[in-house]
Amino acid sequence: MQVLAMIRDFVHSTVFKIALLMFSVSFLAVISMFSSVFISDGAQTDAASINVAGSLRMQSYRLAHFTQLANKSEQQKQEYAALIQTMDETLTTGVLINKQALIGTSTSQAYLAEITQIWFGEIKPLLMQEEIDSQQLTAAIATFVDNIDLLVSEYQNHAEGNIATIRLIQSVSLFSTLMLIAFAMLIVNRHIEKPLSKLTAVAKQIGHGDFTVRADESGKGELAILAKTMNKMCDSIYRSQAQLEGQVKRKTQKLSRTNESLNLLYEVSNKLNTIDPAAVNFEPLLKQLANVTGIHDLDLCIMTAQGDSPYEHLVSTTKDLPEKCIKHECGDCTEHDIVFPDNGSKIRYQLTQGEENYGVLSVAPQQNTQLTDWQHQLFESVAEQIANGLSMKHKHEQGRRMALMNERTVIARELHDSLAQALSYLKIQVTRLQKLQSKENAQAQIEEVIAELKGGLGAAYSELRELLTTFRLKLDGQGIKAALEQTISQLKTRSEAFEFTLNYQVSSIPFSPQEEIHLLQLAREATQNAFYHSKGSMIWITISSNQLSEVTVSIKDNGVGIPDDPNKLNHYGLAIMQERARSLQGVLSIKPMPKGGTEVRFSFTPEYAKHDELKAQSA
Repeated sequence: MQVLAMIRDFVHSTVFKIALLMFSVSFLAVISMFSSVFISDGAQTDAASINVAGSLRMQSYRLAHFTQLANKSEQQKQEYAALIQTMDETLTTGVLINKQALIGTSTSQAYLAEITQIWFGEIKPLLMQEEIDSQQLTAAIATFVDNIDLLVSEYQNHAEGNIATIRLIQSVSLFSTLMLIAFAMLIVNRHIEKPLSKLTAVAKQIGHGDFTVRADESGKGELAILAKTMNKMCDSIYRSQAQLEGQVKRKTQKLSRTNESLNLLYEVSNKLNTIDPAAVNFEPLLKQLANVTGIHDLDLCIMTAQGDSPYEHLVSTTKDLPEKCIKHECGDCTEHDIVFPDNGSKIRYQLTQGEENYGVLSVAPQQNTQLTDWQHQLFESVAEQIANGLSMKHKHEQGRRMALMNERTVIARELHDSLAQALSYLKIQVTRLQKLQSKENAQAQIEEVIAELKGGLGAAYSELRELLTTFRLKLDGQGIKAALEQTISQLKTRSEAFEFTLNYQVSSIPFSPQEEIHLLQLAREATQNAFYHSKGSMIWITISSNQLSEVTVSIKDNGVGIPDDPNKLNHYGLAIMQERARSLQGVLSIKPMPKGGTEVRFSFTPEYAKHDELKAQSA
């Protein structure tokens, strides 16, 4: 019974009706196409057969033409023999024989047999004779061509008949298809379009909020089932609408509260990130937090990362502070890492970032009330934001301290590497001068020492000026290239006899402050040595790097070259240059050039490249 009911429902369904109509149209189309294909298959060689049969006439005329030639050349004889062979093959094999198998009419077979008999019985024997009877050959060819015309006409009639049959089948199929389409439209209008229009009208009323409307449930198809389901849905929606309105109000309140919480967090984060946290007034933010959460008794205690008591205690409402707060006994509030209740009433949120504690946010709900999840999350987020801001302030101050210490270290090293060594040298010379004064006949040596003292003092003074210029350049934010350009400009003002060429190719390399100082001072020292001692006219300064990130500084001149003892150029300048090279773990070389002059060459690997190599090795 259940199976019969399912079959009955399927037969009455709209899907079955549409499927049956589609099947009928498709079946009719398939029959029409199959018939057309079957008929056209018999006519597939009509054109070829007509073409081949017609070509027999031309071949017979060409043979007759060759027989009239008196003296045939060798090529003409070959063409003549080929035409006879082609005629044999055309009549015994190929398209004409296959066409007879497809058509199978007695008339076309008789014509083809007559043509074949005339060729093999009359024309071909005449063509094979030494002396051909032209009159007899002409009569035989005329009969041969007449039979060919009849065969071509038979093939033409057969092809036209196939086309007429196909046209008839297509016409009947088209008429039947139009009738089926009209019937299908009638079925669709009665069983689909009208019920669907009623359902659409009901759906529009439901869309306007009228859930009291009812759809027509008559019928046995899918649309009737859809109408019953829609009526049940309207009843359910009508009942749940009242419940949804209440839920929407509650959700709206929750979203509004969430929006206020997000605005508060944004304001806290914005102030902490755009303003120095030490200058932020947390009291308005604390009062705004109390208004958003509805808990008005809040305390915010802020202290330094190293301190054990707050330097600022803010409250959200006017109240008397406990005695322990007045006495700064804050251990109970600040010595805990988690949120914990105090006497069942207060909850404290630590302002912690890592291992650093920057204070506490104390929350005192009303008696016999507990914090909801959103309140708890908001207090945690605000405490975290404040802790992050204070931590950033602390790290920024540490960074400034470290930068100041590094700068001082660089300055101290520069003073030690230059002025300290110069002064040590001068001190040795003063000691030497004191000893010479106690000796007799040492005036010449005393004058030599005095000259060396004057030169050393002048060099130390120049070195001091260079250091001051370097430190000013560094503090002003300029780089090595700008400092070298300024050095070149200063040297040009002292003498116009030199021409300088600066080739700076390391603008994209991030030198450390120490590397910049040493690199700049080394290049300046070598340039000044070339300027004062080379007696040349050209100085080339090149700073470049290779694919291995190795930086090379080259200072060349076209002067007289270096003496056997290059240290005499500058009493301590070359020693300081070597010390700078060792500080950067580089290689310094001073050598004469092949065509005259001197090259000071220094190569080293910057810190950033060393770090990259370590990362590559660890990976």
